[in-house]
Amino acid sequence: MLQTAKGILRLGEVRAARLTPKLDRDRPVALSIRDPASLLKMLVACDGYVPEMLLISASLAPNIVQSLAARTACGTIVSDRGDISSALSLEAALFSSPDECTGPSYETAWIMTTSGTTGQPKMVSHCLAGLARTVRPWLGQGSPPVWGLTYEATRFAGMQVLLQAVLSGNLLVACDPEMEVAAKVPHWIKYGVTHLSATPTLWRQILMHPSSVRLMLRQVTLGGEISDQLLLDRLAARFPEARISHLYASTETGVGFSVKDGREGFPRRFLEEELNGVRLKLADGRLWVRTPGPKTIMIGSEERIRRDVEGYVDTHDRVELRGDRVLFVGRDTGAVNIGGSKVFPEAVERVINQMADVALVRVIPRRNPLSGAVLIAHIVLMEPVSNPDAFKLRVIKHCRARLPREAVPALVQLDSSLTVNAAGKLARSG
Repeated sequence: MLQTAKGILRLGEVRAARLTPKLDRDRPVALSIRDPASLLKMLVACDGYVPEMLLISASLAPNIVQSLAARTACGTIVSDRGDISSALSLEAALFSSPDECTGPSYETAWIMTTSGTTGQPKMVSHCLAGLARTVRPWLGQGSPPVWGLTYEATRFAGMQVLLQAVLSGNLLVACDPEMEVAAKVPHWIKYGVTHLSATPTLWRQILMHPSSVRLMLRQVTLGGEISDQLLLDRLAARFPEARISHLYASTETGVGFSVKDGREGFPRRFLEEELNGVRLKLADGRLWVRTPGPKTIMIGSEERIRRDVEGYVDTHDRVELRGDRVLFVGRDTGAVNIGGSKVFPEAVERVINQMADVALVRVIPRRNPLSGAVLIAHIVLMEPVSNPDAFKLRVIKHCRARLPREAVPALVQLDSSLTVNAAGKLARSG
């Protein structure tokens, strides 16, 4: 079931309506739809009807939507946005048919787009069975889960939550995607949300909201960014009845594995074990993942998933071994060259996040004629401090005691907020 501002929509009702697309059955269709209920109707109608569905974030500019649709030879773009001149509305794209549709039935490819934080989004082809591989039915023990949707449903993380809730028959509470986190928290409280999945950045914003103490969560899931120990500890203290899981998944590899022991990183033994069909290994300091089922395919001749002969995919996530743990350091693509040394901004953020006063931090490079670059730390505080300059100096001292010289920020800036992109992650540009 899907709870929106317009009411409750049930999967059975959608299927019973026998919605049929007014589309060319032999060509892919692009869906850039904000409203989760409208998206669900199109997904049910188009799966098996067209060869491919391209799911595009409604936050992307119209020209990017049209470019992605053209690259996959989509015959039609369906959208509820109003700013894509060539798009069909949902009303124009669907009709209710009393009869079973005739013609070929496809095993429709669901093409997901990445967040596009480093340029135009990449496109990765999945199948419904692969996307729903980790969906678990509710076994009827205790009260049923009530899921809250923090992501856009067209994105991989949002689709995972949508499929989990809808296919298991649980309630999914979907807010307006344009709502700020501060407005979503009371909405989740109102509808009794018990299960939430969000990025570490969104969880930090949720913890900043005083009324989040009234959320009666039983499941807290983190994913999409590195989770540090202090955040995990804060979540455990705020939601003592909740199981806390850090999920490793990506558009390119699908769902990988989850960590449920409350510690950052993942156990070193995961490198020797099979995890529900998933295998992990380290090579060249990066994590490689092999997931079961059909291989995902990168769309576009200039883009390829780097896969070795054993089927492992290079995640481009830099990791390090520390005792019995494997810790994430940062993305290879995000490394900064400072004076000839490679520095990962995420590693610096993890150190600054250890400070109890810090709510959010983003570390970005700035060009420097001597060293090539220096780092700037933008920080949002839990509470205002009486002496900002003294706090900035404390941040520098904290970093100097824990980081190599080149990784210490050259400047600390206090901000009232930080930009979060449509994927719920800290915006890395600018």
